[in-house]
Amino acid sequence: MPTLMIPALALALAFVAAPAQAGTSETPAVDVVVEDSGLNSPATVTAGATTFRIRSADPEGAYVGVVRIRPGHALRDVLADVERAFDHADREGALAAARRLSAEMVLYGGAAVQAGMVVDYTTVLAPGAYVVIDFKEVGRPGLADKVRRLRVLPGLPHRSPSAAAEIVLSSTAAGATRFTAPATLPSGRPVRVVNRSRQYNEAILLPVRPGTTREQVGAYITAVSEGGQAPSPFTGGPVGLVPMSPGHAAVIRADLAPGSYALVTWLRDYRTGRMHADQGTYELITVE
Repeated sequence: MPTLMIPALALALAFVAAPAQAGTSETPAVDVVVEDSGLNSPATVTAGATTFRIRSADPEGAYVGVVRIRPGHALRDVLADVERAFDHADREGALAAARRLSAEMVLYGGAAVQAGMVVDYTTVLAPGAYVVIDFKEVGRPGLADKVRRLRVLPGLPHRSPSAAAEIVLSSTAAGATRFTAPATLPSGRPVRVVNRSRQYNEAILLPVRPGTTREQVGAYITAVSEGGQAPSPFTGGPVGLVPMSPGHAAVIRADLAPGSYALVTWLRDYRTGRMHADQGTYELITVE
């Protein structure tokens, strides 16, 4: 996974669209599997709410996202900007590319998963052409050959799963991004994540040691952002929602071990060039 997205590891959760309507069918589920041979995902789904059942055989896990290229932009050019956006060697170039991506594509979120686990990610898609990408492959050779095209066909609307909790990303009056999240999240139940901030963003859950304080998490984030070192409070890898554009949402469901977690975004602020997390975009929550 590119370090711009995660200095350690990342989790993200998502928001689903509209409530169920009379006459709609249950949300269909399709398998997305990351293997040594690459990303295996469906070629077509029908419009409306769709659940992507994501798992990875790769020991590094996966960071599978669904994106739609805006008209007038070529896939290879957009992927080149994705590569630049996650290039730490050229900070200014990376920020410029990240800003361009907001105009070049719509990010519908997705799921960060660990090897051996399954994460259900539900989003609402209109008919059209999309791309499925494993962001873990960004920065490695042959990214353009590793993405998979997805065609969303017209069809009857599907019912989205009801969320047991909600996480919201929003912007303060000063422009900073903040999480609004419950103190506890239910393991194995759908959680809706809404992005009301001004940039595409993520919601990452990482397990932390018992007794970890918010100050300790902040000290680690600051040290990492400044190229230094500090004791890591994290005890495992990420599970959750990968980057999603403003005004969008998705639902994610994962069987997380009960305990304390940090809810973090590792993406950079377009305005300041600093990681959102280093500007206070993180919270401690309990999974039950």
